[in-house]
Amino acid sequence: VDTTCDDDLVLVGTVPEPGEHRIELLATFLPSSRGVIKSSTFTVTHNNPVPAHLSPDGLSVQLPEFIQEYHKWWYQAGIWGQSTWRGVVTHKQPMDAWNYQQLIQSIKPCVVVEFGTRFGGSTLFFSAVMKGLHGTRTPYKVFSVDIDHSHIDKQAFEEDNVELLMAPSASRRAQKRIGELREELGGGSIFVILDADHGKDNVTLELQMVAPVMKEGDYLIVEDSNLDGHDNAVYPGWGPCPYDAVLDFMSMNRGLFVRDYTAEFMFGFTQAVAGFWRRKGGGETINNPLNANPYLDQ
Repeated sequence: VDTTCDDDLVLVGTVPEPGEHRIELLATFLPSSRGVIKSSTFTVTHNNPVPAHLSPDGLSVQLPEFIQEYHKWWYQAGIWGQSTWRGVVTHKQPMDAWNYQQLIQSIKPCVVVEFGTRFGGSTLFFSAVMKGLHGTRTPYKVFSVDIDHSHIDKQAFEEDNVELLMAPSASRRAQKRIGELREELGGGSIFVILDADHGKDNVTLELQMVAPVMKEGDYLIVEDSNLDGHDNAVYPGWGPCPYDAVLDFMSMNRGLFVRDYTAEFMFGFTQAVAGFWRRKGGGETINNPLNANPYLDQ
């Protein structure tokens, strides 16, 4: 009998290596002279194997030490605050930005959803990527949400096909507009990046809000999960952060998303540790770690 394991099935203990194996059935209540009662062979294959640089549970990164040290230096020296696009601060790690444009070229979303506009540099970056992808051939939109617009560069307000919403990122207004934009633009896929308030509770609320409006083929990025909560944290002691939020949410909603290991560690290190996810399907019941969302109706 052929048995296929779902991506969300977690095997613990001794897991057979890929290849052919033999299993034998012994009747322990019979004299040992009876030997093997039944035997069979089976083949183990991994359709989505955990890469060599991750621990078997996928939670601990095992990259070379010099990569982790560079990551910590890059963050702790404040280089993350010096990256710009068109002269506007992005707060993006350049290799992450390059990774995002590759993913967007592959997914071809009709909407990029950004939680956390801040200065607008990343909004302008996503606008350039989407313009290069769609041109004038197909409609598209970059939809960016922030609770405060006072720091946004005027270029973002003037950019074609950019829509800025001043609201809490986990609000019903943001959720409703995402669904409307997808429908207005032909029902294509969406690319979502969470980069607003980095507290665990806020990111959890964002996940609870955005997951129901995502469909199979959509893509989710959870940024700044490099801060704390794991061995390679760049800011140990920061406190509960996006890393904790994404692990809690995904563990309660197995099968809703699949972690994209290949993209996550394509360039060595990322600000979105355990933060690259493909939406697997639609219509499932979603389990929410937090029962109340104070921003939902704002």
